[in-house]
Amino acid sequence: MKERAHRCSCQTPGIRIERDGSYFGNDDVWVLVVAREATDEDLEEDHYLEGIGEELWSTVVEIAHCPYCGEKLGEVGSEEVEFAHFDSSDWNTKRM
Repeated sequence: MKERAHRCSCQTPGIRIERDGSYFGNDDVWVLVVAREATDEDLEEDHYLEGIGEELWSTVVEIAHCPYCGEKLGEVGSEEVEFAHFDSSDWNTKRM
């Protein structure tokens, strides 16, 4: 079974490194995900949010190496590295 997440001792909260194909609709690729989760203040301001820790937005970038430790994780899915920003703060998630 393929490893789905890379755990690195240098990793920062709000940032994760995972293998996933659903972001770009292609083969499983390693991606760096920078995300912001909802706080208590966010819940008071946005009636679409359901709970603390819900993802408000994320920026996803294909990677071949861990940006923290340099470990080679795999290859990027195509010649051009894909990236996207997802806004999940509304009823539907929007790819920007």
